[in-house]
Amino acid sequence: MTWHVEFDGVALPNSRGASLYKTKNGRLLYARDIVESPLKLGSSALGIVGFLAALVRSYKQGLAGTFAAFATAAGLYWYILLLSPQGQFPFLGGPPAWAIDETTLRNVVDESLNFFYIWPGLDSLGLPSPSSLFPLPEVDPLRLALFNVAEAYAFMLLPLLLWDRPERKNVYAWWAPAMFLTNAILLPYFATRALEPAGSSTSRARVAWAPLFGLVALVVLAVALWQSWGLYANLPSLLLGDRVAFAFAVDVSLFAVLQGYVFAERPGSWWRYVPFLGLAAWLLLPDEITGEAGEARSEPI
Repeated sequence: MTWHVEFDGVALPNSRGASLYKTKNGRLLYARDIVESPLKLGSSALGIVGFLAALVRSYKQGLAGTFAAFATAAGLYWYILLLSPQGQFPFLGGPPAWAIDETTLRNVVDESLNFFYIWPGLDSLGLPSPSSLFPLPEVDPLRLALFNVAEAYAFMLLPLLLWDRPERKNVYAWWAPAMFLTNAILLPYFATRALEPAGSSTSRARVAWAPLFGLVALVVLAVALWQSWGLYANLPSLLLGDRVAFAFAVDVSLFAVLQGYVFAERPGSWWRYVPFLGLAAWLLLPDEITGEAGEARSEPI
């Protein structure tokens, strides 16, 4: 039987149900009530089922350990670098993301305005820039160098991720926010990646515009080293006193680990494992040198 609850003749919301009964010789043997759930998952229920199915599949294929490792790393990254209260870890200075102060916020904004040194580069070349509207904010050269090196590293990861999983249609959706939140996004990406079987190796080819990303990253690295030359002795005090700077240093280290992890699945030239420079060289050099097979993909940016 089906039923619902009424009050003064008006059916109440989320009050429907179905009851199953089994009788024999006038006696009730079994009864089960199924009450309408107040939560309506809709199409999201299919996503949850799909995630659980992928998790079970990865467990059967022996990939659950990889998923757990990346998921744990993502949780630690989020808690320690973004959410942990100030003073909880002696190596971490500055406030957490949920209690960010004006100084930290200003530093983040000023660094973003100096992204890839584009604005100061336009000024130095005498080209039109936002300086005609307001002055270029001054940022500590060492802090700015660390920020731009981390961003250049994340920038190069896009063609690597597209080569690594060409069958995934959501790489751009993961990489775009990772340019802002770095490994807070990339570590969960690699956790979900562990739940999916790798595609055919014959279908992997670098995108045609990969050399452009490698060249831009090398230029940014060169400018960062030039701008911060002679200031490296101040790096320890900067990292211990600034949570954001410390996070960018951790990001560069994790990017190097992710670079090696992706390349390790398909053995090749040893120089591909060199942090930053190996990835830049892999993006720039032709297939005859890198040893990659297949034609370049013409996927648009």
